[in-house]
Amino acid sequence: MRILFVATYVHTADSGPVEVSAALGFGVTSAAALVTGLRGLGLHVDVVASDARRRTVWTGEMLTAVETAVTGARYDVVLAFHAFWPFTADLRWVLDDTAALPLVTYTHGSHWDETDLFRFEHYPELRWADLGNLMAADRVLTVSDYMRSTILGGVRSVSEKAADALAGKLRVVGLPLDLERIDAARRADVRDGITVVFNHAPNTAKQPGVFLDVAADALENTAARILVTRRFPEQSPWAGRLRDLAAAYPGRIEYGDDLPIDDYYTALWHSDIQISTATHESLGVATLEAMATANHCLLPRIGAYPEVTGDDPQVLYQDVGELRERLVELATTGPDTEVAARHSAAVRARYSPARVAVAVHAVLSEVATGEPPGRTGRAHTDTPPRFG
Repeated sequence: MRILFVATYVHTADSGPVEVSAALGFGVTSAAALVTGLRGLGLHVDVVASDARRRTVWTGEMLTAVETAVTGARYDVVLAFHAFWPFTADLRWVLDDTAALPLVTYTHGSHWDETDLFRFEHYPELRWADLGNLMAADRVLTVSDYMRSTILGGVRSVSEKAADALAGKLRVVGLPLDLERIDAARRADVRDGITVVFNHAPNTAKQPGVFLDVAADALENTAARILVTRRFPEQSPWAGRLRDLAAAYPGRIEYGDDLPIDDYYTALWHSDIQISTATHESLGVATLEAMATANHCLLPRIGAYPEVTGDDPQVLYQDVGELRERLVELATTGPDTEVAARHSAAVRARYSPARVAVAVHAVLSEVATGEPPGRTGRAHTDTPPRFG
């Protein structure tokens, strides 16, 4: 099978390196891991990418590159790594006018998930365009059962017909972790005390303010250190609070300020407890990476987290009060290494590039051979590893 892989747009600053922790997940690491996994199956994968910093320039370059590629070579299928960037409908136009190839795309989030506040805050008028992009593909790969059911529920609330059509396209395949790169970043263990890491993006749906509240409790009541891996923009309401905490507890807050990816992975290996305060999580790549590096994670019972953890009560919490208590307890006594090891092994098995690539390949084969959609909407039928 010959696959044309269309990389996604990566939001970057006007200058500086692209490969920082802000470009993780679907942007850089998971995309690279998926390509590696597909090639590991013996498949031919050509990657179309652009390093243009401006999205308008990037879009034009990508569409032109796709048109050139499918006109000049034979492919069996086109795989775009995000339905939102690039616009799947535009890709469909290009393919229909040239090679008439099947088109498969990932979706990592959607306007049809009401908890995905980033989209509603930054692109509020693109809800129907989002649906159009999903409908323009032959298959849409989702990262979790939660993501599939949530998108379908949102669409069904406005159109039974659209939801029925979309249900035949959606396939749950997960998302690969770049385990080779994660493991290469491991260094000799130099831990001295407990480090609590917050490795989420500082946006509304991740509730950085709640994180700062519980971090203040941990700093006051324990000897733990706090690591923040992502940059808090100066114009955000959280940057000042973070500076105030750093001033109040000298030497106990490490501000990564968008660490380079390999340094970020090393920092995760030297952390002990990861906390999430999110209200939206379609999968949680940052959390999966923390789990893979043997952190004991404390996660809200929302989104895909129950699915990811096997509904483990040792990891999931119900409310912020419970998070405060459990964080102070773990930061005092130390994380439960058995819990951390169990989840590390589970996510490494379930989200390995090899395993996810097999699931993705099944979908690509389905559209390339013209087989009808499966009834379950899942690309794999094997039972995933259990978490406890």
